Amino acid sequence: MKVSIIIVNYNGKHLLKECLDSVLRQSYRDFELIFVDNGSSDGSVDHVVENYNDERIKFALSKENLGFAGGNNLGYKYAEGEFVVLLNNDTRVNENWLKELVDVIESDENIGIVQSSVITEGIPAEYYKKNGTINLLGHNVMGFFDIGEDGRGEILQANGCSLIIRWKLVEELGGLFPEEYFAYAEDTYLSLKVLFYGKKIMHTSKSIVYHKGNATAKEQISSRLYFYRERNRLLNFLIFFSGGFELRYIPYLINNFFMKLLLSFFSSSYSTAGLLRAYLWIAGNPAWIKKQRRLLNGYGKVKDGEVLKYISGKVFNGNNFIEKAANFFSILYCRIVRIKVYEISRD
Repeated sequence: MKVSIIIVNYNGKHLLKECLDSVLRQSYRDFELIFVDNGSSDGSVDHVVENYNDERIKFALSKENLGFAGGNNLGYKYAEGEFVVLLNNDTRVNENWLKELVDVIESDENIGIVQSSVITEGIPAEYYKKNGTINLLGHNVMGFFDIGEDGRGEILQANGCSLIIRWKLVEELGGLFPEEYFAYAEDTYLSLKVLFYGKKIMHTSKSIVYHKGNATAKEQISSRLYFYRERNRLLNFLIFFSGGFELRYIPYLINNFFMKLLLSFFSSSYSTAGLLRAYLWIAGNPAWIKKQRRLLNGYGKVKDGEVLKYISGKVFNGNNFIEKAANFFSILYCRIVRIKVYEISRD
């Protein structure tokens, strides 16, 4: 078996036909499909059993919702392939989606992860002209890394919506995700883990995924999702980077907290309860953070600077006066405390 494709589902019956039909029509045939169900109540499992009589499909069933992190961890236990693919259930893939992923990752032993071109509903076309990165708060920042004529390019972070990773590498790194993450920023976690291990992450435009986006999360409690999103983004910086970085990062976190707290009173994009819960969790679990950092340092083969040079010091994507000013002062702070983000490392 060459490839194990893991698809995690939670009450996504209405999404499955489009997703599974496109996967099972792949030009590349040497794969198994591990369907992970997180305790769905909408008949998802029965739907797959009744409509897909394909020996390549295996089931990994949970009685409770393990989230994206736990669901993929469960699916990974069933994987027998040389490569493991993670694919969201709210997607449709092109016919050569899998072939292109396999071709790129097999082209270089130093490649740890390959990400598809993920085209998400509602995202402007210009977003896809260059590959993006993340900033020091874990938010996506657009338009950083060039895509070659062959459709390939090196990136910082692979999108968990569709990626391929070597099974052997996952074993060497001690597994995919911490169960505590549940949902959000787990793909950043895995990407940082691979980068600090000294492997590259690549993007290929020829492996195409059409993504609905947040299709299975819309009915969840917004403050709960905001908690996971905010906490996990910040944890990625607190557990992967050195203690010296943490001392310089804490003032950045404090500023982020008060800015988002203020914005939460005026915008529904922020959750006061979720934000408070995220920071209280971080403040109340220093032992867990230190334990994770020690564990991850055991896998690390490169220094902070080798990863920070891919991370942006910008706060916003936009170009209005306020956004430009915020970006200027953010990068200025990084320069003063010597956090060598992308903009500074290129000086």
